[in-house]
Amino acid sequence: MQFTVPVAASILATVVSLGVAVFAWRRRRMPGAVPLAAFTVATAVWTGGNALQIASTSLGAKLFWVDVQYVGTVVVPLAWFAFACEYAGREEWVTRRSLAVLAVIPAITILLAWTNGYHHLVRTSAELATVGDTVTIQREFGPWFWFANFYSNLVNAAGTVLLLHGLVRSRRLYRIQTLAVLAGTTVPWVGGTLFYNGLIPVEPEVFFGVSALTFALAISKYGLLDIAPVGRHTVVEEMDDPVVVLDDDRIADANPAAADLFGWRDADAAIGVSTDEAFAGCPEFERQYDTDDAIDELSVEDANGREREFDVQFTPLSERAVDAEILLLKDVTSVKRHEAALERQNRRLERVGHTIAHDLRNPLNVAQGHLELGRETDVDVDDHLAKVDDAHDRMDDIIEEVLAMARDDETARRDPHSVGDLAERAWANVETADAALAVDEGVGVVEANDSQLASVFENLFRNAVEHGGPDATVRVGALDDGGFYVADDGPGVPESDREEVFEQGFTTRSDGNGVGLAVVADVADRHDWRVAVTESEAGGARFEFRGTDGVCTVAQ
Repeated sequence: MQFTVPVAASILATVVSLGVAVFAWRRRRMPGAVPLAAFTVATAVWTGGNALQIASTSLGAKLFWVDVQYVGTVVVPLAWFAFACEYAGREEWVTRRSLAVLAVIPAITILLAWTNGYHHLVRTSAELATVGDTVTIQREFGPWFWFANFYSNLVNAAGTVLLLHGLVRSRRLYRIQTLAVLAGTTVPWVGGTLFYNGLIPVEPEVFFGVSALTFALAISKYGLLDIAPVGRHTVVEEMDDPVVVLDDDRIADANPAAADLFGWRDADAAIGVSTDEAFAGCPEFERQYDTDDAIDELSVEDANGREREFDVQFTPLSERAVDAEILLLKDVTSVKRHEAALERQNRRLERVGHTIAHDLRNPLNVAQGHLELGRETDVDVDDHLAKVDDAHDRMDDIIEEVLAMARDDETARRDPHSVGDLAERAWANVETADAALAVDEGVGVVEANDSQLASVFENLFRNAVEHGGPDATVRVGALDDGGFYVADDGPGVPESDREEVFEQGFTTRSDGNGVGLAVVADVADRHDWRVAVTESEAGGARFEFRGTDGVCTVAQ
């Protein structure tokens, strides 16, 4: 055995290659990790075999380790090509079938190398020579060796072209990684070509020490396999959510979705641009970005004029790679709209419960009152029963109405109805004691759902009696500008409360529930009317109804 500098260099390359292989295998779930592990194991076989070949002093031992080297020699280009495909996002090119086809020539090469004594297609001759104090082997290569060498170079070149293409397309974040990987494979490839053509005396295996060191550098310092542009085109470029990499208040990387949101010509146009300039097209985001407060949510109008909602996330990039952070704007527009729809549905269901509890009380009280009157006297029993029947019909209408509200049925049937006639029918459904209703002539006709409009009148009438007393007077009349009003002579609504009086739960009575006027406002909204409360001529409350275009009734 002899120990020389090339032996030491080959042993070092073997150890580092095996270390890289172990590291890559532990991350085998990451794209590119398995081919990288195969590549570095193959280089370890190649360089380890070379170390033992140089250390051996007999021809038989040297030839044995040369043949062992062929196992690594033919696997290196295949593993390199597979790694390049996965690293550049071309995983679909690496299938069992494609690898099997590519492995045909390498498999034949291994077979011919180990059986060379029968055909001499790989080596035509081999003999020992002494150079100084070192015993070396001199070989003449056969035709299959040169064919296999050409094939390996071709496969290596294909993988290198893929990485060069990725290098051109990649952003600064990935270029150092790619350059390190390219250097690690190009140096021994060029060295091997020069050696086998007799241009340099240094065997190519020694150069694999460079490969091992550059891969180790790319992994330890530049986050190879931790931060790799693997599948970037499909994972980032095709994302609907904007992604921006920020580096010292400048744009280091971005995807097309970010370009659309911020109004850039394209993603590449923003690379290297300051954040102030890049975000100027989205003032809402720029204002929040320039503040010290953390941004969690963002509502913006994008370059196409669409209102969009985003959850904003800032995530530090790998500390070992670059001092940067990723800005991810998760589009939650549809989620927010769904949440708003659920909130509206919940409010509708809440109104349904309140309406059932509130509006059914009116006809129920009427029915109970007439039943009691019917039991107490034999006079006009049929008339009392008719009133009870009318009250039950009204309860049935209310139930249908609240079911439509629960379904958010905005298409409830609307027909022309006389405001005066409907008001008088609604008056009969309310316990009004000695109160009086006055309906002006010519109050007009309204296009409305009769059940819902009846609910408006019933709630206003009941409020008038409750606040104005059993002898209150209620008047329904026409407005000069095409609407109608309901007025009473009670205490009225204080001016300070007129903005809140239609809100759910607002009441000025200790025993009130704040439902009636909320129902009135809801029905008005469903009919595209505006309702306002003012002071009546008698000093009481006056509720005025107008259409959004100023008109909601037509003359009779």
